[in-house]
Amino acid sequence: MTDAAVIGRLLDEYHERSVQPAGIEIVAGSVREPRISYKLALADGSAQLIRAFRADEPVPVHGRGVDNEPLADWLVGRARTLGVLADADYPAPRPVRTRTGELVAVAGPWLAWATTFVPGDVVEPTLSQLRALGEILGLLHLVDPGDGVGWPGLASRHPAVAAPVTLARLDAIADLVPAQWMAIYVEIRRTALAVQQAAGALPECIVHGDVWARNAVQADEDGLVTLIDWETAGLGLAILDLGNYLMECHLDAAVPDTTPEAWLISPDEDRIAAVARGYSAVRTVPAIELDLLPEAVRFATAVVGAVHLELALADGVTGPTMDARLARIENRLDVADDVAALARQHLTVVGG
Repeated sequence: MTDAAVIGRLLDEYHERSVQPAGIEIVAGSVREPRISYKLALADGSAQLIRAFRADEPVPVHGRGVDNEPLADWLVGRARTLGVLADADYPAPRPVRTRTGELVAVAGPWLAWATTFVPGDVVEPTLSQLRALGEILGLLHLVDPGDGVGWPGLASRHPAVAAPVTLARLDAIADLVPAQWMAIYVEIRRTALAVQQAAGALPECIVHGDVWARNAVQADEDGLVTLIDWETAGLGLAILDLGNYLMECHLDAAVPDTTPEAWLISPDEDRIAAVARGYSAVRTVPAIELDLLPEAVRFATAVVGAVHLELALADGVTGPTMDARLARIENRLDVADDVAALARQHLTVVGG
């Protein structure tokens, strides 16, 4: 299908072609790829994003949690998550239903999920903005996910699915790990097991799953920070979401994708303190969650690390890009305990 044909089908689903061609912008992907995203400028001055995915493709790897989860179910879960946040008046993009009231549109071979567009500039690495993002994350974890019809889907790194999948990947390559990667392998396995064993005692909440500067915008200097890009979101554990942000707060939105060393992290107490204090301003961390903090800081690294090890050892993917990925994994595993220790000093804790 051509771009014109795809957008025509999508407009039929959402807007009866009331959007003018000049108001349609491709922001990611193409019709020759598994996904494509469009930004639509509406007559009232607002905008929407429509993310379209080929129906015969699997869930995107960054959002994948449950193996073999149907793409349509995954998209409905993301839309339901944003629906719960809308009901709670939490600042986030809002789901946009089709003209017939569906959360997911069917446009020929494409499935689509539409949301409102949140304008603003990406968050800068100032301590005040890092703190503001910590606060908005704390507020997210206080939202009641509800129950029954309309419940969000599982987050991509919910331990009930991410930990077993990670351990299965490690089992598949156990006999292939060379000596120089054995320390990474052992640490990833230990982290996955620790999170899996502790997760059952911790309450679930709505999590974002990938909080960092590039996934947050601010309308103006004094405006509210808003999280965007909710494809990894859903039900999960607050401490894993916080732990991941405590690591990712060291990265700036402008970090170059083509410069591997720029992605390596050296713990910065000022940044960590800003995040922890912002979070603690709205949510107190239970002691039972804090006990898992070191593993929570490294859990996302463990999940991604198992993927990279499997690609390198089982699929034979090698070269500078893979070397850079594994160096990044090793770096984050190495600094996780220091990040957690610094955060612990600035988090408000209850119980224990």
